[in-house]
Amino acid sequence: MRVSLEWLKDYIDIEGLEPQVLAEALTQSGLEIEEIESIGPCFSKVVIGKIDTIEPHPQADRLRLVSVDLGSHGKTRVVCGAPNVKEGIRIAFAMEGATVLNRKENKPFVLGRANIRGVESAGMVCSLEELSLETQFNKVEDGIWPLDSVQELANAQLGDDLRSALGLESDTVLHVAIPANRGDLMSLQGVAREVAALFNRTLTLKEPPLAVETSSASDKALTVKLEDSSVCPYYSVAVLTNVKIAPSPRWMARRLEAAGMRSINTVVDITNYVMLETGQPLHAFDAQKLGLSGQIGVRRSQAGEKLQTLDDVERTLTEDSILITHNDKPEALAGVMGGLATAVDESTTQLALEAAAFPSAMIRRSGKSVGLRSEAAARFERGIDTTRVSTAQARAIQLLQELAGAKLLYCSKSEAPAHQDIVLTLDLKRQEALLGLDIDAAITTQILQSLGCVVKALEANHLQVQVPSYRQGDLTRPVDLMEEVARIYGYEKIPYTLPRSTGRAPQSLRSQFLCRIHATLSAQGLHEVMTPSLIGARLLEKTGFDSITSDPITVLNSHSIEHTQLRQTLLPGLLEVALHNQANRGDAPVWIYELGRSYFKRGKPGARHTGAQERLKLSILISGSPQNSFWKGQDKIDFYVLKGILENLLTELNLATDADYTASTAWTEFHPGKTAELFLKGSKNAVGVLGQLHPARQESLKLRQPVFLLELDAEALFKAASPKMQSHRYQALTQFPAIQRDMAFLASQELSHQEILKTLESMNEPLLREVSLFDEYRSEQLGADKKSLAYRLTFRDDSGTLKDNDVDQRFTTIKKSLEEKLLVQFR
Repeated sequence: MRVSLEWLKDYIDIEGLEPQVLAEALTQSGLEIEEIESIGPCFSKVVIGKIDTIEPHPQADRLRLVSVDLGSHGKTRVVCGAPNVKEGIRIAFAMEGATVLNRKENKPFVLGRANIRGVESAGMVCSLEELSLETQFNKVEDGIWPLDSVQELANAQLGDDLRSALGLESDTVLHVAIPANRGDLMSLQGVAREVAALFNRTLTLKEPPLAVETSSASDKALTVKLEDSSVCPYYSVAVLTNVKIAPSPRWMARRLEAAGMRSINTVVDITNYVMLETGQPLHAFDAQKLGLSGQIGVRRSQAGEKLQTLDDVERTLTEDSILITHNDKPEALAGVMGGLATAVDESTTQLALEAAAFPSAMIRRSGKSVGLRSEAAARFERGIDTTRVSTAQARAIQLLQELAGAKLLYCSKSEAPAHQDIVLTLDLKRQEALLGLDIDAAITTQILQSLGCVVKALEANHLQVQVPSYRQGDLTRPVDLMEEVARIYGYEKIPYTLPRSTGRAPQSLRSQFLCRIHATLSAQGLHEVMTPSLIGARLLEKTGFDSITSDPITVLNSHSIEHTQLRQTLLPGLLEVALHNQANRGDAPVWIYELGRSYFKRGKPGARHTGAQERLKLSILISGSPQNSFWKGQDKIDFYVLKGILENLLTELNLATDADYTASTAWTEFHPGKTAELFLKGSKNAVGVLGQLHPARQESLKLRQPVFLLELDAEALFKAASPKMQSHRYQALTQFPAIQRDMAFLASQELSHQEILKTLESMNEPLLREVSLFDEYRSEQLGADKKSLAYRLTFRDDSGTLKDNDVDQRFTTIKKSLEEKLLVQFR
């Protein structure tokens, strides 16, 4: 928004406030000033003159010698080549030393004395372009600018300064970035209130006389009927006659131009002027085109309805579009732009002046539905002061009467909605605690009153504050008032203080869980990657995972065929990373993981939920050995490498003893003989799957090395791990040696290593610190249903050196227990 300081002076005395000081204060208070622009005429030392005589140039056929009467400045003679120069006309004359515009280079230059074809010329008869006034005054003919038809100069005298005679005063414009929650600042009066509060200046806002509030009794009068208050809670239309369409006076046109708007005619300019002044958008219909009787209404559009707007574009409307109707016929896009069929033009003599309150969300959706935004929509979207709609309409009627000769016939309006004041209680002690600054009750009261609040002292350290109507959109809680106090008092006055405590905030269980995953996987040589949440059917089909995705959440406005739906699995993205690495790094190992979200439908979206369910998943891909592969046998990995990575993670999460693996052939994307599902104690459903990518799929993807994949439901993993999450405890390494014992036994082929570990753990032997399997043997001599397993057990006592007798006794007990519980035969 552009704020003219010359216009701002109508509402507040800013004498002595330099633009830079004003801009810095507004920026410090939260109203960012993006630019300070100086505007005004680019010329100086240009006066009003009159051409007395014209003579031919002795050395040039197209040039003439022109004698000019400059009144109190005397007479002079210059060379002029303009085709429309005539004796007796008044002109704009640039004297020697004047500043005018160089039309070729489009920049100002200082006019000096010149010798043109042997004749000395001191000065210049100017055109509109040389004065840079072509956008403000109509150009009648090529050449110099005749001043006799300029209304503003009717009483001007020869020799008068042209800038002063035209009222072309210099101005400074602040380019203001208005916050989304401050609709009250979308007006000159709103900015004036802010300046008044910051500099403790007196605000002067003159109230216009209110228009006639009763509708005409005539059955031919326009009436207002609102059937849906959620679309429009208040609507008023004033009918005026005897309207004279003409160019606006220079002072109004100049202010509109400073605000970035083009002057059109009195009626259109007045509605724009009042909008900029008060923040309330208005719209003027040609009443004769609209119809002098009937019913004005506001409703939602029906899909497919059409409306030709003022920009001469026929727009196809949707159910989100909001319409102003006359006898149910669309006439304007409410709060956004009027219709071309009822536009004001030179023949207009009767007006229907609209003033209404529209909800912010309605106008935002309405404008978006047809891809249209306007200055009016920008104000409705931020929120207007619904109590001042009639005041803005009355101000426009006042200006129409003064500048366009209009006569008010009547006003028709809907019933105004009840206004509920917002009254808040401000606790000064709480304010001090939040701001870190003790601002006493008197200063707090003065600041809030300067912002338009009504303040009443309550018991000790409490104030009752009634919020003004124009701030009820953003001042809804006591903390909002505290922010206003700090803002106006000055953020820079809040002292710098160090935190009272330098201790770290406690880490949540979920944060600990995620940190342990990252740390454990990184320690095992995996690199974290992040792949897009949006994928396409082509990638799913290419990687073979299209069979496990069903009813995906699709994107309505996808910019690419590769990003049409939200992912349900992370594995296709990891495979794409592996392919990219192979293309760029050859057979270099790829050990990567991703901790990211997947998305599933859970019903239709509504007010309570989006219709989408997010699930955190952990996915791993390994291919190739991360070790130096120069040595024979070090370049191959298998299923158990991936299983080992998972087991280390489960151990870190205290879930190793709860894990159970089941071979699975249900996953067609995986190798049927090298795939397992992970179950946790107490869970009926698998929490994940791990295995080798199917060789056929590996071949179709042209991956040169076997690929092993894992995907876990991290949410289910966290639910199981959270009760067991404990902070890490660190202790010094023991100084006492360990004793190891080896044992070998025959066991059933069905007995798993995991079951043996669980049995050993259930014995609760305090000195048994580590169990490792170092040999497995199968042969026909042992039998088809038997296998030989060899384990190494490590015993250690942190309080002293172990003796063989102590270890032998415990070792014998362990062997006996295994024989009884697992029916093994020791060798």
